Amino acid sequence: MFKLSSKVIICSTLTLVSSLAYSYAPDQSQSNKRRGPPPFSQLDLNGDQAITLEEFKQHPIPRGDHETVFANIDSNGDQQISEQEHLAHKPPCPPKRNRQE
Repeated sequence: MFKLSSKVIICSTLTLVSSLAYSYAPDQSQSNKRRGPPPFSQLDLNGDQAITLEEFKQHPIPRGDHETVFANIDSNGDQQISEQEHLAHKPPCPPKRNRQE
């Protein structure tokens, strides 16, 4: 039989408790963070199968101004975003953060 020191037992217990607590805690950063654009139906407020700039302005965007982003998505320039344009649009990648170590 071997003998464990009290420090090893305490560290093991704390590690186990913290990992269990972490695994059951809701991930607040992911629940508040949406990945990708919202569904077309959520942006098309009046249900006419087209998103106008006024409808688009009712929703927050992560970067830039609404007019510029809207113009980038409206590929044919008809002042409306169709569902096809919405699906075809690929938002730019966020800028890389400088990691200091």
